[in-house]
Amino acid sequence: MRNLLLVSALFSTLFLCAEVKLPSIFSHHAVLARHARVPVWGTASPGEKVTVTFNGQKVAAIAGKDGKWMVFLDLKNSPEGPFTLTVNNIRIKDVMVGEVWLGSGQSNMAMLMRNSTGFEQEKKEMPNKKLRVFIIKVAGNEKPQSNCTGAWYIADEKRLGSFSAVSYHFGKKLQKELNTPVGLIKAAQGATYIEGWMPWGDIKKFSSAVARAERRARAKKQLWYRKPSVLYNAMIHPLLPYRLSGVIWYQGESNTRDPEDYADLFRSLISRYRQDFKDPQLPFFWCNLAGYRDKSADAGSVNNWSILRLKQTEVLDMPRTGEAVLTDAGEAKDIHPRNKQIPGERLAALALARVYGKDVPCTGPAAVSARKEGSKVVISFKDIYNGLEARPVPAVYIVKSAKNQTAPLVRNSPKASLEGFALCGKDGKWFWADQADIKGNEVILSAEQVKEPVMVRCCMQQNPTCNLYNKAGFPVVPFELKVK
Repeated sequence: MRNLLLVSALFSTLFLCAEVKLPSIFSHHAVLARHARVPVWGTASPGEKVTVTFNGQKVAAIAGKDGKWMVFLDLKNSPEGPFTLTVNNIRIKDVMVGEVWLGSGQSNMAMLMRNSTGFEQEKKEMPNKKLRVFIIKVAGNEKPQSNCTGAWYIADEKRLGSFSAVSYHFGKKLQKELNTPVGLIKAAQGATYIEGWMPWGDIKKFSSAVARAERRARAKKQLWYRKPSVLYNAMIHPLLPYRLSGVIWYQGESNTRDPEDYADLFRSLISRYRQDFKDPQLPFFWCNLAGYRDKSADAGSVNNWSILRLKQTEVLDMPRTGEAVLTDAGEAKDIHPRNKQIPGERLAALALARVYGKDVPCTGPAAVSARKEGSKVVISFKDIYNGLEARPVPAVYIVKSAKNQTAPLVRNSPKASLEGFALCGKDGKWFWADQADIKGNEVILSAEQVKEPVMVRCCMQQNPTCNLYNKAGFPVVPFELKVK
């Protein structure tokens, strides 16, 4: 009996020594980035040899004292596959090589394809075996985690409805233009603050954010997913350091309550992700908040929603960043616009132009200066591509597309060719521009009640009406400028 127990113990020990574990991101149908240094990692018994093979490559590592190991594959010139990734006795099937993008943020990134416009039409194009998503189960934790609950899925009629709608349209556009597999990682949760997606050590650098966290903690009912850092710990940290091609981000609605420090927090988040994913030039593109709430006739109305948009734009001073402006893609009575093709494809345009070197327009006209000429103001723009244009002002605007609700659009500047521009005089009062016209690559404004303009703004309402676009079809970036 004693010998039998010894033999049993020996076999148990041998079995444990042979056990190699991988995080869930390495699972059937995964997409690996086409890059010269792609990490594969996991755990094993200390001192155990781990061998990884993939499409003819064979690399090995010895698990450290903590049981952790990591190897790197060179996939820079790899064909797309599919291949089998073998790690000792583990076989991960149907693995492709292409582009991998993380899609994160709150509810507009989390919004499912089944709840978006055009879903039934998109289902008719299924399956698309080269478009895949890794869906992370929403979770939170007070401490950084090494793994998450998630799985890879191929875009087919059964799974398409579970894709992030923004990510799907983004990935579909990339795949079509690049002719390569695209993997999308969905890590999003509705009603979340930016602080939830950041480690506490970074949040502590901002006294305003710490004060807010303390105030929220004193609230009687604080939802777990609105606590600082918990989403980062449970949904981002487990991915590290999976090789990414870039990040797309749609978040900010929750932070409109306190928008003033959003730019600082956002820069910190981008820097953190670049550090954690070990890519100092990791591309990071985001959605500027869409229009929301009723239209306003008050030229001087500025709210936190508008301020947060400006704060988002400020972060463009960081390299390898870009934003998709969505002031024309909102719904007055729905914070979740159902048309996610617009943000998805505008984000894709940024990636195609700024990551993949495609000669395509990717952003709307951005004001760079405003100068005074008598009582008129002349605004100069960049990113005009083939020129500026005044699009027809629609007769109605969307109230709630899910119920096919619209409302008449009342113009604030009926005599002008352009809507959405306002001027401010020395008295601090704002008035809509009576005249607002395109002349070459500039816009010329005047308002009868503003003889000495000192400030100019555009699209500064929560749900603005503005018809200035470039001829590539991208809307003007919201702005407020001093007149010089």
